[in-house]
Amino acid sequence: MANERWDGDETGSGVSDGRAFAPPIRTLLSELERPDWNTEQPEAHLLPHLERWCAREDAPLALRSAGEEGTVFVVDLEPAAGRSRRDVHGDVFALISTIAEPTTVVVERDEGAVRLYDVTLALTPEQSPFPKGHGHLVRFRVAAA
Repeated sequence: MANERWDGDETGSGVSDGRAFAPPIRTLLSELERPDWNTEQPEAHLLPHLERWCAREDAPLALRSAGEEGTVFVVDLEPAAGRSRRDVHGDVFALISTIAEPTTVVVERDEGAVRLYDVTLALTPEQSPFPKGHGHLVRFRVAAA
């Protein structure tokens, strides 16, 4: 089938649109455009949680470095030996859960031999006890497994 969306797709189309979940995504997009949205000091707010998770004796990911690159907090990770791509995917999401906010969006992509996870962590005004929302932009760079 020419319009397959995955191996074995027999219809080429879904059952509905995604509008039911669109309003909070629109709110996030609006928040992201505020010039004061991105929160300062990710190394103080986020890094301790990431370091603690990666420092466990059985941790499947090693934290190699972390620091700000422009407005993005970049974390370089190396998977433990023998981890499959699927394993690493789950490992990264488990790590993200240690810093997740009520609105967390993950976009995964490959860039050469590195897999990137661009993570938007956000508290929108509706989710925050404060009048304005805020958040962090985090990029996990994972060496090939």
